[in-house]
Formats: sequence, C-alpha cells, structure tokens
Amino acid sequence: MRKRRVREHVIADMSLHHLAYIIVSCTFTVEITRSDYGYDLSMFTFDKTGQYENGNVYVQLKATDNIRLTESGNSIRFRIKKRDIRTWESEKFPVYLVVFDALLEKAYALYLQQYLKGASISSATMKKESIEILLPNQVIDLNTIESWRTDKISVLKRMGALTHV
Repeated sequence: MRKRRVREHVIADMSLHHLAYIIVSCTFTVEITRSDYGYDLSMFTFDKTGQYENGNVYVQLKATDNIRLTESGNSIRFRIKKRDIRTWESEKFPVYLVVFDALLEKAYALYLQQYLKGASISSATMKKESIEILLPNQVIDLNTIESWRTDKISVLKRMGALTHV
C-alpha cells in the first residue's frame, strides 16, 4: 500500500493557497515555512512604490470542514494549545491565526497577541493544556491583509531604533 493523501492534507493545502492568493493580490509576498513550529507562513510587505518594508507578519493556518460558530453567529470557536500560546505571546512581530472553512472556502483571522493580551490569557497562568478562543466571523479580504501591514508598521514604530552592536 502506498502513502495516502487524506482530507486533512487537501484542506491544509487549500487554506495555504487561498490565503496566499489574497496576500499576493495586495502585492505582498508569502514565504512558506518548511518546518512548522507555530508558523506556517510569513508575509512580507511593500510600500505603494513597491519598495520592501522591514519586518514581517507570521501566520498559523488551521483548516477544517467543521467551523463552529457561537450561538449569536458573531464569532468562530477554535481551540488552541498552551504550547502554541507560549510561542506566539513572546513573538515581536504580529502573529495571526487563520482558520479556513474548507466547505465554504472562506478564511477568518485573529491577531493573536492582541487577543491574548485583551483577554488576559498567558501560558504561564493557564491551568489546562488548551483553551477555546473566539475569532470574529469576518471573512479575510484585501482590506484585512492591508490591516496586517498596518499592524506590523505600528509594531515597528513602537520598537523604535535598534542597535545591533
């Protein structure tokens, strides 16, 4: 028997290509992470004249055939692990969790560090190995990706000048 391509592999690829298309449509680039330790891809941005901008945005992709909405329908329920939170909460650049609904071919995003801080979630204080978070029921589009660029630029400004010596 040969190796099999299972549904999870198919929808994972669908999520990557779906998001990459939107990012590239904004004239930005996508670098796929070969070894996944909490990030599936990095997004690099360019200004209106096409010049490269320092820094990047990290993305963790999750694909599912079973999107779970809250009762109000305003949010998407998704479980994340403590070990992943430990990685994301200390990252200097923005990290977005993207949940892809493979049946509807739509993706939803959450700025992880902002969410964790706003909800007072920290891996150090978590009592369980995973928690349920809520993503806005708002489909990723070109404006979403542009807002990620804005978030990255804002982080760079708050970092200020760096010296490497």
